[in-house]
Amino acid sequence: MLIRVYGDPKPQGSKNASIRGGRVVLYEASKLLPEWRETCVMTCRAALLHNKYSTFLGPVSVTMTFFMRPAKSNKRLYPNMAPDLDKLCRAVNDSLEISGILSNDAQVVVLLAYKLFADEKEPPGVEIEIVSL
Repeated sequence: MLIRVYGDPKPQGSKNASIRGGRVVLYEASKLLPEWRETCVMTCRAALLHNKYSTFLGPVSVTMTFFMRPAKSNKRLYPNMAPDLDKLCRAVNDSLEISGILSNDAQVVVLLAYKLFADEKEPPGVEIEIVSL
């Protein structure tokens, strides 16, 4: 299964905590994550319906290629700066589970991830390839 999600990838990183009604409540530190996650989830659900796929139940290999928007003053060959690649992957893995593509993101036993600059051919986003093992 191959899925392309368009938009600026956001990391799923640390959580913040607050006390409400005497209970500790955890929430994502990144205010931009919910919009990116919703974009990923909706795109994944559409891919499931459109291509008539079913939920992966066994072990899978996932390859993620992130296309990051370069800064206007960019002189780098690779986007070797924030956000961290592992945090980008965490957000997408959770989206795969929420969307129903995976029954549990623990099914991912092989994970390949790349972070490249977006350009005219490849706009910002992530390409996700899932293969059942």
